[in-house]
Amino acid sequence: MISTIRNALKMATTDIAIISNNIANAGSTGFKRSDGNFLDSYAEDVPIPGLNVGYGVIHDEPRRQDTKQGSLRVTNNSLDIAVSGDGMFIARHPDDDEVTFTRDGSFLLDINGNLTTVDKKLVVDTNGNPIVIPPMLTDEQGRNTLLDVINISNDGAIKLTYGDGRMFDVGKIGLARFANIAGLQAIGGGHFKDTQKSGPAIIGGAMEQSFGQVIQGHLEASNTNITDELTKLMRSQQAFSASSRMMQAATDVTKRLIG
Repeated sequence: MISTIRNALKMATTDIAIISNNIANAGSTGFKRSDGNFLDSYAEDVPIPGLNVGYGVIHDEPRRQDTKQGSLRVTNNSLDIAVSGDGMFIARHPDDDEVTFTRDGSFLLDINGNLTTVDKKLVVDTNGNPIVIPPMLTDEQGRNTLLDVINISNDGAIKLTYGDGRMFDVGKIGLARFANIAGLQAIGGGHFKDTQKSGPAIIGGAMEQSFGQVIQGHLEASNTNITDELTKLMRSQQAFSASSRMMQAATDVTKRLIG
């Protein structure tokens, strides 16, 4: 009895933590809300042969991701990019080459001209190479020309225009999709890692192989609905409160029996 109630308390606590995380990230770019995946648990030592004895609930990892696309908001920033449809940006850690995936397209340029995420991970192209956008060019006479325009088309192709009129193509933004995107593991900061449940990443470019299109000057908002999350939070808090009262009652009964 106490073990079953303890499982219920743990379930309610986990659910509250997940919902609180959804609410806290309602304003995070590209954030995907998640749900707890709770399963029935059964006692290992069954007192009656052939009978499944309920033992409460357990939480199955990883969390179940809601992959529904968030709304797109206009920023008019040339390095803000949103994916409309399937696909996630591919980021590589500059130190250990760890590859992660994100829908947060609020990119920056570092001092070397590398296109990076807000947490300094390198954004890669369809060939897996870091995307480099030189902020300045030097011509044969040694004159410096600053970058004037960054144009990113819907298929992810990046074209640069400099002050002297020269134009350069620097490749296409790489995208990744998965057989089961809901199986990705969230690792924080809007990044995900692939798992056995998600399957390996399928790499490609926008507007090909079922990938969506990229839209420059836009960012994808979180898909969290605050009203829904608050309703779920109240339900989980009531479940926790009810389980706490049951635990207190079971403890009192046990004390009387022992005493």
